[in-house]
Order: sequence, then C-alpha cells, then structure tokens
Amino acid sequence: MIVVHNHLGGIEYTKEFFYSLISSTAENCFGVSAMNSSTPKERLAELVPEFGRFFKIPKGVNVRIRDGKVSIAIHISVMYGVNISAVVSSIKNKLRYAVEEQTQLPVESIDVFIDGLTA
Repeated sequence: MIVVHNHLGGIEYTKEFFYSLISSTAENCFGVSAMNSSTPKERLAELVPEFGRFFKIPKGVNVRIRDGKVSIAIHISVMYGVNISAVVSSIKNKLRYAVEEQTQLPVESIDVFIDGLTA
C-alpha cells in the first residue's frame, strides 16, 4: 500500500491499482498484441489457472515505488511488421502520462521488454 499525503489528507494506492492501470494502458497501445509472463510465479499461474485466481498475479507488470517515485517494467509481445522503437516510445509516453495523471506520483523509469512477435 502506497500512501501519498497532501494538504487535504492522505491517499492510499494499492499495487493492484497500479497493475491494472499499467496493463490496461499498455494493452491499448498500437502494436501490442499481448502481455507476457515475466516471473516463474506468473508462468505457473498460466499453467494452473486456480493458482492465478487465488493470488491475483499481474501478467507482465512489475512496479516498484521508492522515495515517492514509480519505476515500471513490462513484458509484451508486438505484432509482426510494426516499428518496434515507435511502439516502445508510444508505450512509454502513454504509461508516464497515465500514471502521473491518475496518481500525481512522478515516474522515474519505464522499461519495456519485447519478449515475442506475433503474426
């Protein structure tokens, strides 16, 4: 749980909020075909659906918050034939805007890992 204090009080953000905000923003970017698993726990959740529902594991999103700054890492597959650097640049811009607009927290870094191509 992340707590941000302002002159009106405190705002609490859960990691699940960040996971859903980031994954929905990334999935809606042009050229992104899927979110990919990035950890063994996520791969296990793909193989055993009950495990994934029980632990609510985000697929392909890692969020770290230190000193009030957000660091994001996502794992995606892109469509074959698109300009990968343009897709990555678009994702970074949209993620930075979405997170800073929704939470008022500065984004320190965004790492986009391309794990595959789909036809």
